[in-house]
Amino acid sequence: MAPSNHQKHQAGRHLAVAEALLQGYPAKMIGARTFVEINGRKAAVQVAARGAWMIADIDKMTAMSSDFYVLVDVTAERRDFYVVPGDELRRGVRERHDEFMASVDGVRPRNPDSRHTAIYPTNVAEWRNQWSLFGHATQPEGAEATGTPAKS
Repeated sequence: MAPSNHQKHQAGRHLAVAEALLQGYPAKMIGARTFVEINGRKAAVQVAARGAWMIADIDKMTAMSSDFYVLVDVTAERRDFYVVPGDELRRGVRERHDEFMASVDGVRPRNPDSRHTAIYPTNVAEWRNQWSLFGHATQPEGAEATGTPAKS
């Protein structure tokens, strides 16, 4: 039995926390659905399992106020992470959507009432692995400034 979309999303949240921890940032899940905290900063997590992050309602997404997004791509065997400032992501999504709508004279061809849009990895490539946006990674206790473990 294949995992549900909810299960994939939850796995993506766990992967985002795990990767942040591996990058040296304190991280944890917040709430039951969307958010994580990395280095004391809250971020919304979105998961792509088929090559793109699907946005059901562009207006709701662009009205959100998340300072950061962690986009997790679990397509095939990949585990890619894109850490994007919220304003940058929302601006880019809106611009691409508006360009698409202008190209179809303002009416979606298959479903005029749809508010759907998508984010593709090429749209956010510059944000791949930009964990430093969460600030300085913490040094493990006993580590020297070089990042190498202190001798016992």
